[in-house]
Amino acid sequence: MQNQISVATFRRLTPAMVESQRLAMANDIVATTKAEVAITLKKAAPALGIEGTTYHILDILLGLTKADDWKQDRRPLVAISNEKLADYVGRSTRTVARSLKKLVEAGILAYRDSPTGRRFIYRNEVSGDIDRGFGLDFSPARQRIKELQGIADAFSAELKAKQEAKRNVTRLSRAIADLLAVAALEGLRLEEHEAELSVILASAIPNNLKADRLSQLYEAIVAAFGTNEAAAEGEATAAESETSFEEMSGAPDTDVTPYNITTRQNSKKSNERPSPHVDDLKSRKAYGFDKAPEKEPSRKSGATDRTRSSAEPPKAKPSVPPNADGTSPLLSEVSIGLINTATRETQDILGGAFRSWGDLMGRTSELRLLVGLSEAGWRGACSRVGQHVAAAVLVTTAEKALRDPDQLARPAGYFLACIDRAVDGKLALHRSLFGLAQG
Repeated sequence: MQNQISVATFRRLTPAMVESQRLAMANDIVATTKAEVAITLKKAAPALGIEGTTYHILDILLGLTKADDWKQDRRPLVAISNEKLADYVGRSTRTVARSLKKLVEAGILAYRDSPTGRRFIYRNEVSGDIDRGFGLDFSPARQRIKELQGIADAFSAELKAKQEAKRNVTRLSRAIADLLAVAALEGLRLEEHEAELSVILASAIPNNLKADRLSQLYEAIVAAFGTNEAAAEGEATAAESETSFEEMSGAPDTDVTPYNITTRQNSKKSNERPSPHVDDLKSRKAYGFDKAPEKEPSRKSGATDRTRSSAEPPKAKPSVPPNADGTSPLLSEVSIGLINTATRETQDILGGAFRSWGDLMGRTSELRLLVGLSEAGWRGACSRVGQHVAAAVLVTTAEKALRDPDQLARPAGYFLACIDRAVDGKLALHRSLFGLAQG
């Protein structure tokens, strides 16, 4: 009787996990870089359903990989235990295990298990290559880089379309509300259009369809205004014709001047149609446009300012005030040419040079993703030192992280520390850029 050998499994596999394992074993390795994969994954994460703790773990794992391990002849491995990850993210090990499984099923990671299930990496002391390693493998993400870039671009385009449709709904609904208010002042009855506006806004249809229907409603209301003006002009023409006929068919004039001529003139003026300028003045008064703020008495201007200050919160000002010409004193020795010369690695990743400050400001969202900086952290930095200084520090941080990822393990923390030094007047940004340019 033969003895049966039982083999214990690490986990129960799913078809998605098997596909990730297949990608990790591919022989035709795709050429890419750590920075390119990191930016692509962070852009595609919402479309892949990666958020919260799972996104936090993905960010940590990407930061732990070495840039040289993403070369075609190497393997981007991470050897970190679930317990250590749980300490980093403040969650349980079971939550970490579920998040890792989600990343594997999304085609980003693959399990590369050792015989005992332990994760470790042994490197060659001379070359730094991985002699033996087991852990979490980013090879599936490297193999799918083009596909993931397409997913990220499609998600970004869809998000922009939804935002634009939402803005159009808000813009058109406000414009229609303004027209309805003017119609009420002029006595134009548009109850049907007002009811249709309420129906459109309360409907559950997508915003792009709402915007189309609101656009049609807006055109219909404008056409109703045109019809009303044409009718008013016709009535005015008829009244003028009737007045001319009465004057022509009246009794002949005499040389006797009536005693109450002033009364007759006043009564005639009261029967005349008001000038369009008078109607315009009434409409302006109804909307509060008849008073110029600069002509208000001094005793009322203070009350107006107090009302405005209570209604509108004051705008945050940078901690470092700008010069008289609007530039920041922190950039007195930093030019866009110096930044362009010192950040070659970053330009290669982003696919374009920084020929002007506008080019640099337009790439801050990608730079923020590259260093792992949150949107709140970026806004806070801009409010403290201004957008130009923050962008210069951001691109310098990205360049340092790309050149020496081992020395700059937490680029976002380094960026915030530089902002603190800039506020204290201790940041010598030009020295860092000159060093990068010469290096």
